[in-house]
Amino acid sequence: MILATITRPPVARPSSPRHLDRIYKAIAVIFMPQVSSAYAFLALSIASGIEKTWMYLLFSIVFASLIQLGSLLVYVHFLKRDANVQDRKDRPTLFAIAVFSYLVGFALLRYLEAPFIFSALMLAYFANTSLAAVITRYLTKVSIHTWGITGPSVAILYGLGVLGFLLMLAVAAVVGSTRVKLGYHTWRQVALSFLTSIPFTTFIVYIVPGLLPAVF
Repeated sequence: MILATITRPPVARPSSPRHLDRIYKAIAVIFMPQVSSAYAFLALSIASGIEKTWMYLLFSIVFASLIQLGSLLVYVHFLKRDANVQDRKDRPTLFAIAVFSYLVGFALLRYLEAPFIFSALMLAYFANTSLAAVITRYLTKVSIHTWGITGPSVAILYGLGVLGFLLMLAVAAVVGSTRVKLGYHTWRQVALSFLTSIPFTTFIVYIVPGLLPAVF
């Protein structure tokens, strides 16, 4: 969903076997926010019939994943910065790119008359990114890796049902625990991601369309 930002050095953690650290880091890469968004839209496309939704899936991946991934790669490889974006002054630009990309993606999906859940999830990414950025800036860190899974889980509930929703929550718990093990977050920060993203995304997906029918 959004960038894996860090507002201060990683929290202290007990040492763990090197092979476990490699596993934790691999999980973090596989479920980095810029990639997990593509998984969510792919799951919705398969549930809706990929042969009918492939165009919406393509545009969703471009605006919810590839643009953000590209901006992060430019930041890391060309500016020679850390992928966790530890320098606070660099965050606003990257967040702005992500927020603008989601907003354009939402407008494009609405113009193409994509299925409701595609547009709703793109809008949810826009809103969640904005909220997480504010919380990270003014209150505390949140686990963006976790948030990027728990937020879309509400859309998965809409598209694939309870089983898909519970699977997403299980994956989020695993990913969140690896972030704690790697020392980037505390359990409270991971829990905050769960407790904030799920009700907020529920509001975006289930309540906002009724309040603002013209938007959808």
